[in-house]
Amino acid sequence: MPYFLVMSVILILSWAMMVNIAKLLRDRMILQNSTDNAALSVATLQARTLNLIGIGNHLIATILSTASYPKIAMFPSFSTERVGGSMIPGPFCDYKCSGYSGFKMTESYTGVLRMKKTINKIQKFQDYVIDMYMINQFKIIKEVSAEDNIVTVIPSRFSKNFTSFSKTITDPQVLLGIKRNKKGITYYKTINYCGDFKGKHYHLLNAKEYTKDKISWYVQDKDFYDKKIIAFGTKPSSSASNNGYPLFAKTADIKFPSLYAVSAAGVYNTKGGMFPSKESHETGLSYFTAALLSPMIMKQLKVFYDASEVLSMIPAVGPVLGGAVLVSGGIYAAASVDKIISEPENKSTPIYQYNHSELGGWDAHLVPVSNIK
Repeated sequence: MPYFLVMSVILILSWAMMVNIAKLLRDRMILQNSTDNAALSVATLQARTLNLIGIGNHLIATILSTASYPKIAMFPSFSTERVGGSMIPGPFCDYKCSGYSGFKMTESYTGVLRMKKTINKIQKFQDYVIDMYMINQFKIIKEVSAEDNIVTVIPSRFSKNFTSFSKTITDPQVLLGIKRNKKGITYYKTINYCGDFKGKHYHLLNAKEYTKDKISWYVQDKDFYDKKIIAFGTKPSSSASNNGYPLFAKTADIKFPSLYAVSAAGVYNTKGGMFPSKESHETGLSYFTAALLSPMIMKQLKVFYDASEVLSMIPAVGPVLGGAVLVSGGIYAAASVDKIISEPENKSTPIYQYNHSELGGWDAHLVPVSNIK
């Protein structure tokens, strides 16, 4: 009987010890899973947010690249310094002929106003995506927490200076590493001088400043490529789920320790950054958008052709001047498209950056934790 009693006590203590260790290991696994889940989920959310904002950038730049450059010839601007109504038939077109017999000047801005409103709607959509990024990030952290776990997720660059992170938590653009391009957009009215000359109808185009926007698309900020996400998880020893544990806590004077876990996830795009590296006025151009602009370019070449016809009527030097204008118009059109596509500056434009990196797309996965104290 004494031996049985001693062995029973030993067996009960061993059983209690195994239950306590199993509970501790279970809590540690749940905490680590919660921390991994939070890091990967927030990183994935950030990747999807960057993809959506990048699409918005491409839409803004593509629409603006159809705008006319408000000079006499009104060629595509590919720049936000001077945005005139497009000559492509449609909602953004301001190239309108009154059909008036004689001479008349018309001032059009309906198309460029629609263009501005469309750009502003895309910008608001981008801002909405960023706001939802913050809301969903808080939801993720709340939902992945279990068993009284406390999980905090921050960019790795703030891991050693949490105070600086708390100051930027209200600015999601800082967390994403992007900022608005503050070069702005200047919109112009289209002034169309049209009239009859020796039995033919001619047009002469000019422009006048209409309104401005202070911002355009998103560009990379200084911390853009620091995309590592760090998650810290803790479970205090006083957690409610520890009630009743460890077994024989008062008898043996034991208690569970606080548990800690850390995890990291990386946000990456194998094809490129998708966002311009610097602020500029240049929208960029691709062969696809150049094809979209071909009707517009043909119309503008006709402006050169009309001008050459008028000049050709000047005695003696007319044919030479007319031919020179026509040839220079064709060279200028071809050079404008080729320059914006082939020059290195085009690589820092929203159209080039998106077309170059869209096949990679932003994605996320867990990465090793390093340099964390």
